[in-house]
Amino acid sequence: MKKIFIDTNLWVRFFIEDNHEQFDQTKTLLAQVEEGNLRAYTSTIVLLELQFVLQKLYFLSFEKAVEIFEIIRKVRNITIIEKTNLDLAIKFFRLYKIKFPDCLIASQLPKDIILVSFDEELVKIKEITLKKPKQIIKGN
Repeated sequence: MKKIFIDTNLWVRFFIEDNHEQFDQTKTLLAQVEEGNLRAYTSTIVLLELQFVLQKLYFLSFEKAVEIFEIIRKVRNITIIEKTNLDLAIKFFRLYKIKFPDCLIASQLPKDIILVSFDEELVKIKEITLKKPKQIIKGN
């Protein structure tokens, strides 16, 4: 079974639905997770970023943010990773000069996990495998 890590921007697209193509890809990907075709991971760092984006950029209420976290927590076949590797994150930050939260997320990836994201900047991190949802969706 393919193992994937769901990045913040997929959750944003799914819950905000402001980009129909990315929403559709994310919805299909999450359906495949729920069906057991994919084993999914996300993390507390992703949830931290998600809360900031939802409340500060999209002005969602605190209650709506809590509701979204509860929905994510109940996704079948998903594991929430809580541990980071600070030394590795700092190494990525120094080497690739990208956002530190992205470096923290990259440091959380278990071995042989594909990071699924729309974020093009993450391609700079050579130590990880990055794909867009459409590259993962069964049948593609």
